[in-house]
Amino acid sequence: MKPTIQLHKSHGPRLPKTDYSYLSGSIPNRGGRCSGSRRPSIRAVSQEYFKNEARSIFTSEAAFFGVIVLTAAVPLINAASALAHLVRSFAVL
Repeated sequence: MKPTIQLHKSHGPRLPKTDYSYLSGSIPNRGGRCSGSRRPSIRAVSQEYFKNEARSIFTSEAAFFGVIVLTAAVPLINAASALAHLVRSFAVL
């Protein structure tokens, strides 16, 4: 039996009135075990992934990360060099 919700008209905000005689259904002859075939644990799935697939993907991702780092490093080095020239020019004045 599902709980029924009824709205009351009152002077304040409209709050739902819930039927509290809700009874949860029970399934007979069911223990704590899952039905069906056993599935591999998440640990076994992750170990298989890291053993087989992750190694081939890691090298391409590492190379791509290196390209991104080099692309970002060039403007940072140029900015540091320009800042050093600016500081030297103010030191001369």
